[in-house]
Amino acid sequence: MTLTIEIEELKRKSLESIAAQKGKKVSEFVVEILDDYLLQKEVETKDVSGLMKLSETSFDEWDNEEDAVYDKL
Repeated sequence: MTLTIEIEELKRKSLESIAAQKGKKVSEFVVEILDDYLLQKEVETKDVSGLMKLSETSFDEWDNEEDAVYDKL
């Protein structure tokens, strides 16, 4: 798949320079950056999910008929 985007000149030159320093084409470098970003987001999502799971037990005391009325709000 080919994707064309417009990037201001200064940013384009920066991408070209960094890619060249790494011995990569700009497209390869951009894909690498995107892969790193997506991996980081995946890790962050797993971390947040894990923290939410840990906190579930904190709310066990509210799991009763008396407090069930608030579930409908």
